[in-house]
Amino acid sequence: AQRMRLEPNQIEGVQKRMQHEGQWCMMLALPHGTDPVSVSNQTTTLQHGFIAYLESKQAAGIINLPVPDQSSPYVLHIFPPCDFTQTHMKQFCPELIEGAGDCGYLLIVIATV
Repeated sequence: AQRMRLEPNQIEGVQKRMQHEGQWCMMLALPHGTDPVSVSNQTTTLQHGFIAYLESKQAAGIINLPVPDQSSPYVLHIFPPCDFTQTHMKQFCPELIEGAGDCGYLLIVIATV
């Protein structure tokens, strides 16, 4: 696992990969639980463990995912709430922006290299 600085030139690289239809996917990671207590625990873990760390480093997490029998690996990007995530959430899932912001979220992008 590595980190990618949330700088314009780095984000542009991800956005270029996202221009190739069928070569990327985006997921939203939200806290979940079977009752209010477990949702609260998941929210705390997400906000204080993952989001706070990535925000303090002004970075996204990166994991290279080799694919057996393929020459082109995938890269998994894990973004904390930032301008990049807000822009893409407004474009692809505007109805989730308010609720996701309240409990914290991570935006995950998997793309080919």
